[in-house]
Amino acid sequence: MKKTQVALAALALVASTAALADVTVYGVVDAAVANANNGRGTYFDGTGAWTAPTHLGFKGSEDLGGGLKASFQLETGVSLGNGAAVSGGSGGGTMLANQFGALFTRVSTVGLSGDFGSLTLGQQLSPYIVTQVVGAGAGMGPGQYFVNRMILSGYGAAAVNMSASPTRFRYDGFFIPNAISYTSPSMSGWTINALTTAKTGATDGLISPSVDTDSYQAYSLSGAIGPIAVGAGYQTRKNTSSGYSVYGSLPLTSELTLVANYTSEDATKAGFTKIGSSSIFANYKLSDPLSVQVAYARNDLSTAGTLTNVSMKYDLSKRTSTYAMYGRGTGGADASFANRGGFSYNDAAAVTTTNFTVGVAHSF
Repeated sequence: MKKTQVALAALALVASTAALADVTVYGVVDAAVANANNGRGTYFDGTGAWTAPTHLGFKGSEDLGGGLKASFQLETGVSLGNGAAVSGGSGGGTMLANQFGALFTRVSTVGLSGDFGSLTLGQQLSPYIVTQVVGAGAGMGPGQYFVNRMILSGYGAAAVNMSASPTRFRYDGFFIPNAISYTSPSMSGWTINALTTAKTGATDGLISPSVDTDSYQAYSLSGAIGPIAVGAGYQTRKNTSSGYSVYGSLPLTSELTLVANYTSEDATKAGFTKIGSSSIFANYKLSDPLSVQVAYARNDLSTAGTLTNVSMKYDLSKRTSTYAMYGRGTGGADASFANRGGFSYNDAAAVTTTNFTVGVAHSF
């Protein structure tokens, strides 16, 4: 009852400010049926497979004059399976919502912008992760591959489950709470984004108490070199881990786009390992409504894991699409999106996993 009252109050607040600010309601609704050979069998995926994830958001801005604007954004992930709020990164978002009564599990920010750039305060997406999103081609293809590929690269700096076995990472989202970020204005086509947290900014319910006072910082640089869109990112959590990611995106023709990415994650300070991983993604538009995507990633462990994803999307309209995709993981990589890319490093019992998914996605 208490959560319901808070939700209604928040929605009422947004509605009451609509007359003062330019407010937009947006989101994606994505659900699928999948079959995996990892013991899960056939299951319903209500958190989003193509778009990763289903979400609902409110954003708006107000012109303060003199070139200065105020803005806000509130966004929550939603599981269509049971209506629960999730982060969109993993089941860890449900944990976060249950522990703290979170309503806007993904983004909750307020900020100012002008000729100087923009300053944003609150829970927000790490700029380092933006380089991962673009580098995995997630804007053009399956979110399933994007999340699983991050696990394959050893990602876990933003939320390492310190109680887990030293040979396993747990993926728990990448929205950083208690954060302050700055985005520069475009400088000759290049943009810088920097984010940091307060001393206890890492306290997100998913970090061991032994490191919950450690700080998190992330930086990114994006721009273009000729026709190639490029970017680089770096993140670090004090006494825990650090990583960097670089990508390039090249439109070979009006129908074909290639994206390449390399990521290196070092969590040896936390008793884990250092992993490098490369990937390549191709999106080909067969016709106006039909496109196909092929993606492949491999890490550099001695028992290297690989991920392969082949998918097809058919646009029923500008907002609604149907899709089908096939995923295959080797060397401990789980092709099932239901486990959010669960990955067993150096697991001798690891077997090849496959996953077939069919779904519908609608944006608004």
